[in-house]
Amino acid sequence: MKPKALVEIFRENQNNNGTLKSLFATQFLGKLSETELSGLKKSIEKEITSRQQSFVDEKIAYLQSLGYKVEK
Repeated sequence: MKPKALVEIFRENQNNNGTLKSLFATQFLGKLSETELSGLKKSIEKEITSRQQSFVDEKIAYLQSLGYKVEK
């Protein structure tokens, strides 16, 4: 299965608040072992952290382009 197809399946099975529909979560996630779920969770958290850092880096670059000095 290609990544794009998997993303479409997840999007089709999301509630309005972005969580997975209960039946889909039970059927899909129920097939994975605890180790596999843990690995999936770590990968998702890593991706979220990366995207958040990317967002911060963009804002810092923008402020620096306006001449501000940005420090942590």
